Amino acid sequence: MPSDEHDNAPIVITVKVFGALRDEFGHSQRELSLRPSATLADAFSALSQDLPELVAKLERGIADGYLNVLVNGRNARFLKGRETHLQTGDTVAFLPPVGGG
Repeated sequence: MPSDEHDNAPIVITVKVFGALRDEFGHSQRELSLRPSATLADAFSALSQDLPELVAKLERGIADGYLNVLVNGRNARFLKGRETHLQTGDTVAFLPPVGGG
């Protein structure tokens, strides 16, 4: 039996950014096409092709602990971090700290 052609179809996720990151991202959200069985690390890699400076800033924010990455509303730190698997329809959101007073 031939393999299902959908097994090799790219997945499409939505990437959202909030706060000051939106200006650098150019939009509040965009779709990103990735290879099947892609991970959060693959999403970072794909984004860095178009936005290397922004991705470097995101990486620093995550490493320093002040930027949260949510996959479908769940903090990636409590999933599998950068190895969190993604699938079509998923939403990855970058959430900077919110200040106020």
